[in-house]
Amino acid sequence: MSKTVKFVTAEEIFAGRMRGNQLMLSAIHLGPEEARLMWQSAKMEGITWLDLDDNRLGNEGVKDLAECGYLKNVQYLNLNGNGIDDTGIKILAESKCLPQLKRLHLKNNPIQGEGVVALFNSQSLDNLSTFQVNDGWTCKKREGWRYKARD
Repeated sequence: MSKTVKFVTAEEIFAGRMRGNQLMLSAIHLGPEEARLMWQSAKMEGITWLDLDDNRLGNEGVKDLAECGYLKNVQYLNLNGNGIDDTGIKILAESKCLPQLKRLHLKNNPIQGEGVVALFNSQSLDNLSTFQVNDGWTCKKREGWRYKARD
């Protein structure tokens, strides 16, 4: 059985979902194959806010995202609910293509811990100051990393 691809062009993905420098792509069932259309578009260069909440990127899609040179201005990245595990998070932590990333959301992904450690120790995500791993677990960089667990 072949996978059904919902989008055929990057323009179809962008249509009605761009608000200035923000690209809102929550819950559109975007898979890695379709996301590649965006990663090949120079239009991504102007995006600073990228919301991919509740899609199907998985580790494969995160690998492609982490290698996309057009994402150099992204400051906020929401990857909640994308089926990303520690392998994908480690790839993201090593990305040289997200130098401006400040805030990262990773809730509702099967992350066990190694990926979180990779984010703490990332040498390439210098500007990352806040990331959320699950509800009530936010990490902030202030003179080293700290986390606040919600009661």
